[in-house]
Amino acid sequence: GLKNATGLYFKVVDSDDWVDIDAYMKILEKLRQFKDEGSQIDMVLANYVYEKEGAKHKKVMRQTGFPKDRIFTWSDIKHFYKGHYILMHSVIYRTEMLKKCRLQLPKHTFYVDNIYVYKPLPYVRTIYYMDVDFYRYFIGREDQSVNEKVMIGRIDQQLFVTKRMIEMYELRMITSKKLRKYMINYLAIMMTVSSILCIRSKNKENLEKKKELWQYLKKKDMRSF
Repeated sequence: GLKNATGLYFKVVDSDDWVDIDAYMKILEKLRQFKDEGSQIDMVLANYVYEKEGAKHKKVMRQTGFPKDRIFTWSDIKHFYKGHYILMHSVIYRTEMLKKCRLQLPKHTFYVDNIYVYKPLPYVRTIYYMDVDFYRYFIGREDQSVNEKVMIGRIDQQLFVTKRMIEMYELRMITSKKLRKYMINYLAIMMTVSSILCIRSKNKENLEKKKELWQYLKKKDMRSF
């Protein structure tokens, strides 16, 4: 885990997934270059590929709109495209930066990858994007309806993670306008997913949980929205 990590950079790979060896070598070469130059890059981004079982064409997810092959900051990003979110699959963090932000992920909980790509963001000062197809995200044969049923079954964990994200920051205090807008949009997606799952469950108790979640947001940080 992070507590025992000794490398300069930190990357999470889920047990079902893998990385492309050629892209990995290119990334390692770039990380070594950063070290030799004395450059502190807080977040390195690369592409990920949906490895759907039986699919001939692989969908590649790129960081559209991000500067390529140069060091940049949040203010250098022209705009975030609708539906464009930085996911765990894309991210490599500088280890010391992660430790500085005191990232702690709840154990035995689903959806903590959202915390992983949300909590460190205000600590990220420098970013580098490599347009290489690095991470291979295995999604198997499950269709959307099955996934929805599974997510409804885990609704309490979805709500728990969303609340932890609400607690982390008063978003209006984030100084970078671009980053603040991105974080608000990310949290809005979490709120939307949580609400839809509560409604789709057709469970009265879950509808009460949805109402309570929005009250929780309003009490904590509604002025940011």
